[in-house]
Amino acid sequence: MKPITLNNTKQFTSDAKILHEILESSRERFQNEKTFYNTEASVLWIIRGCIDYFDRLDSDFLGEGNDLGIPDAKADQFANNIYRLLNALEYLLELWKIEERIELNQDLSLLSDLRTWIVHSGEQVSNLISLSSQNFKDSQLGRIIKKGYQTFQFPKEYDDMDYRIEIWNDRKDKQKARKFWTEVDYNAKKGNQVDLTIYLKAESIRNIVLSHIEEVLDLINSTDVKLAFKKLPEIKDRLIDSKAKSIDFDKIGELLAKGTRNVGYIIEDGVHHWDGFGLKRMLMYTQSHFPENHFIRKIVEERITKAINTFWECYQDPSTSAEEFPSLDIRHIFSDFTPRFDQKAYLEGEKLFHYIAPYFNTNVVDDRTDIDYLNRFLIAVNDAFKIKMNTEQTVDNFVCDYFIQSIQSKTGLVGQRKNNT
Repeated sequence: MKPITLNNTKQFTSDAKILHEILESSRERFQNEKTFYNTEASVLWIIRGCIDYFDRLDSDFLGEGNDLGIPDAKADQFANNIYRLLNALEYLLELWKIEERIELNQDLSLLSDLRTWIVHSGEQVSNLISLSSQNFKDSQLGRIIKKGYQTFQFPKEYDDMDYRIEIWNDRKDKQKARKFWTEVDYNAKKGNQVDLTIYLKAESIRNIVLSHIEEVLDLINSTDVKLAFKKLPEIKDRLIDSKAKSIDFDKIGELLAKGTRNVGYIIEDGVHHWDGFGLKRMLMYTQSHFPENHFIRKIVEERITKAINTFWECYQDPSTSAEEFPSLDIRHIFSDFTPRFDQKAYLEGEKLFHYIAPYFNTNVVDDRTDIDYLNRFLIAVNDAFKIKMNTEQTVDNFVCDYFIQSIQSKTGLVGQRKNNT
């Protein structure tokens, strides 16, 4: 058969760094509630490793050949990396539910077959892509000859190649036994034993493989992410009564826990974490301490009701990304009222809901606190308000009172509370 030269049909003009960046951005887009993280991590790790391996492929990629009867360890590594890469790319498309596929071109088909010849040499090999039309019953790896091998010189037209691969093919003609002694040229005429010579160059293989990776990543990059989306039931008016300023936070939380969107509702060790539970505490505290139509109660009720309404509407809109959801963090909703003080970002921003009131934004009632941080926060806000806050209450109520005091201090209006509390 005429020698085959593996020349890349498509030039890779990008670089490995960009392939890594596209792969990483795709991972961020496609990870969702249905992602099998361990499976995906392994597949991505293989692809990352193969990008670097083939990007750095040198002229010694098959080692010293198989002069001793078996391929060099480098040849086994090369063959298995081809196999790993093609499988990993295919599996990644499957994991990310991308139906379209990139067909292997002639060059990649030959590289895939080269892997089969190297790894499966010694057993019958017939399931080949590149030689599917030749009807060989067996196709075996013959010689791997590295350029510069002392007893063999590459023909002049293949002088720039790195390796010569010989494949020994056999049609296993059953008629051969009857003709063997009489027709001495029977095998030659029938083409029963055919040698195939393949010339390889590292630079061409690098271009072929990296171009294929780039093509698959371009396909992934152009595919819209199909996320599961389920709207909340049409019961908003029953859960959020804007006129009565009544909100069923527990039922909303129950719906979010069963939902399909990442909106900051987290369950860990049986504890439900959601900023809405903090707003529930704030609303209940305010309504229990101030009469109807009190200006502070009005401010709190209107802001919390507006925030929950907006949150609900955003949840129902599939085009709203997680980054665009309105914040239900009490610190955000009343940020224009809270005072400036030393270490505000540290004490209010970092420690308030991690150490001082760790259960404020949960569905659990627990008064545990870090006394050190609580005292530091108390001193800071007392100095900011020029008054002493009431410490004869639960930690959660103390937090609510902080925001109430902030509203009073900012507006300059201090109204009578219920029962003079």
